[in-house]
Amino acid sequence: MTETSPQPSGKLAEIFAKMNMGELPAMSHNVQELIALTHSSHSAGYELSKVILKDYSLTNKVLQVVNSAYYSLGRPVNSISRAVTIIGFDAIRDLATGIALFEDFVKNGVEKEGISKLLTRSFLSALYARDLAVEKNLNIVPEEAFICALLHNLGKIIVCLYLPEISREIEQHIAGGMSEDAATRQVLEGLTFHQIGVEVATFWNLSDKVCASMEPNPSFPQNTYDTLGFLKNVANFSNKLMECVCDERDIGGLLGQYGDMLSVNREEALERVNKTVDASEDISESIRYGLSKLKMRSRLRGLEEASKEPAKAARKKKVKSEEVEAREDAARGEGVGSEEAGIQELDELPISPDKSVNDFIRDLTETLMGPFNLNDFYINLLEALYRGIGFDRVLLAVISVQPTRRVLVGRFGLGDIDPAGIARFEHDLAPSGYVIPKALKACKDMAIPSNTPDAFPESLKFFVKDRTVYLFPICIDDKPIGLIYLDRKNGRPKLDSVRIKGTRLFRDFAVMAIRKLRSRSKQ
Repeated sequence: MTETSPQPSGKLAEIFAKMNMGELPAMSHNVQELIALTHSSHSAGYELSKVILKDYSLTNKVLQVVNSAYYSLGRPVNSISRAVTIIGFDAIRDLATGIALFEDFVKNGVEKEGISKLLTRSFLSALYARDLAVEKNLNIVPEEAFICALLHNLGKIIVCLYLPEISREIEQHIAGGMSEDAATRQVLEGLTFHQIGVEVATFWNLSDKVCASMEPNPSFPQNTYDTLGFLKNVANFSNKLMECVCDERDIGGLLGQYGDMLSVNREEALERVNKTVDASEDISESIRYGLSKLKMRSRLRGLEEASKEPAKAARKKKVKSEEVEAREDAARGEGVGSEEAGIQELDELPISPDKSVNDFIRDLTETLMGPFNLNDFYINLLEALYRGIGFDRVLLAVISVQPTRRVLVGRFGLGDIDPAGIARFEHDLAPSGYVIPKALKACKDMAIPSNTPDAFPESLKFFVKDRTVYLFPICIDDKPIGLIYLDRKNGRPKLDSVRIKGTRLFRDFAVMAIRKLRSRSKQ
């Protein structure tokens, strides 16, 4: 933990002391920002887009899901801002949170297979819970059902992730006939997964509903208006259902407990699990890997056949289907090896696989034809440069006229840049010897090779170190009002003439947007 991290509660410190851990688990900055986002800000959609677009991989995975059969929108959604508009703020935030958490945990896990299987099961439970909330018109917010089901087994995930040896010891006791609760208490000196999950969630400042939904055996809702009661039961049911499927246990007992309350029968429950697996396959390589290791398809076929055929015939069919699935996995090259083989060398930057520069141009043109918010337009513009052209970082800065000086200050940014970096991007325009004042004064586009001596003031050297920098001033009537800063790390190819032309075109869109808003204000 860093010095700025909050102090753990006494109970959490006790838990981790018993578990012999030197540090408490930490969420990535991206995940913290996603969970913290709410509708309280009028620019929440812009803020959400900005957080997601910081991570190129997360951006593509969110768009993959939005364009999958799961949403069946009938037309492609090619930008995060459009996804937020069409699908909704809450749905995109929680989808991104789930994917980002999943990727964080997989990266940190020692045993890739174990943690991937556990996380995949949690993600399937989250998708199932959200669908159930919608289809059964339950008195709960679908996105809350998603995040609560996703984190229902947080304590188990934490132990598996940070303490694989203890996790294996617990599994051995369970295999020997002990219940999970009894095995956990024995190995962890009286502690349970539930306690650990609640304490970690509290430390991470997650909501009270998330913490309450970790309860392993919640009481039934008191009435149809008992929102928290339904939320806890949906999170518990969806996770237990996935456990039954993965362990090939009959779901009859579970449906006997929850069937009437949630209006779910066997056929419907298994059909929805199948749809959930379909929806998750397009999300990421890590989830596909987890699905292949869980053998979800063959497990489901086994459960479906078990309700129609004698147990012996069902077992034979399951074994055969597992053999077929194993051969299919081998043919597709699925597994840890294929994931590790995806390491990308530092050559050309990836650009959007699902959206061409022309698509971005079309979207921006459509935006300019109607009423628009300038801040939203800026984030769309930066996304076009970041994903359409291909940069490590893009930043839009504006000239601030202060009583004693003119200063260029960072306003918006995407890519390998955090809010603190944007805030620290500041350049006094009085010293004319540096490249930024020169570019602005002449309204001239410039490319600056990495580590060019005396090109930038000392205050910006941290920002431009080991980067090829591109400066595209925003000028109206030959007067500079701002700047689009873009860069690429050392080792990446320089911009070719086609990309330079595209970048200039997007800069001109910024000029058009500002002119249009100015003309409106005069009317």
